[in-house]
Amino acid sequence: MEPFDKRLKEWARQEPFALPETYTAKVRETCAALREPDGKARGPKRANRWLAAAAAALALFVAVPNVSPAAAAAMGEIPVLGAVVRIVTFRDYQYDDGHNTADVHVPELGGSGAADEANDQVQAYTDQLIARFQADCEATGEGYQGLDVTSSVVTDSDTWFTLRIDATKTQASGYNFTRFYHIDKATGETVTLSDLFRPDADYVSVLSAEVLRQMEEQMAADASLSYLTDEFTAIDPEQSFYWNAGGDLVLVFDEYTVAADYMGMVEFTIPRDVYSALLN
Repeated sequence: MEPFDKRLKEWARQEPFALPETYTAKVRETCAALREPDGKARGPKRANRWLAAAAAALALFVAVPNVSPAAAAAMGEIPVLGAVVRIVTFRDYQYDDGHNTADVHVPELGGSGAADEANDQVQAYTDQLIARFQADCEATGEGYQGLDVTSSVVTDSDTWFTLRIDATKTQASGYNFTRFYHIDKATGETVTLSDLFRPDADYVSVLSAEVLRQMEEQMAADASLSYLTDEFTAIDPEQSFYWNAGGDLVLVFDEYTVAADYMGMVEFTIPRDVYSALLN
């Protein structure tokens, strides 16, 4: 670690952005306010050494990444910090021939092997969308169509990261569809729906029954709703999902798949007691 430490300090010295004059004092005030775990007072010399070390550590691991892009990227070399998932750049594709237009703007992640794996999945998906768009351009000639792909970060906590990709295809009418890409920071792996459950768990049947129950319940309460209950058989084993702010599992269905087209994309929140016994 000594060579890496020297490199970080060298990068910090080379940065043109100086730390605020009050920074060190604020770090010392924060450290001084911390309670000792055993409740015993420390001697002045030992306390001073501890404060100095804490201030130096905070200056290194908090200040340097904020002022130095190069040093921030290099922090990924430290195992503990390597699990961080971050957006490092964006991949763009634009097309406009006067009739057909496309605007694809999706992020590329960095910070871990799982981030690289997620990038491969996102790229494969967007490449498929672009290839289909280009084929449709050739087939329709001077017809009009469009493709828009955007992204958003749904969750970025200490243990979980979820990236959402939204695509809209227009050709006479619009068609919206969404994909989610998940990274479990605790394990450093990408996650799909099947990974949440035990290998022997029949989660597809359990979740499908709950989705059908909610469809029927909602239609009974609102006559304007039109789910395709006669055509719905089961969810996809890798159905799109995300965890909402309350920690609930939400299953997401693309437009036209489980409901009449005017309803658009459909989501069903699944109560935890429905599937908790099936979790890994």
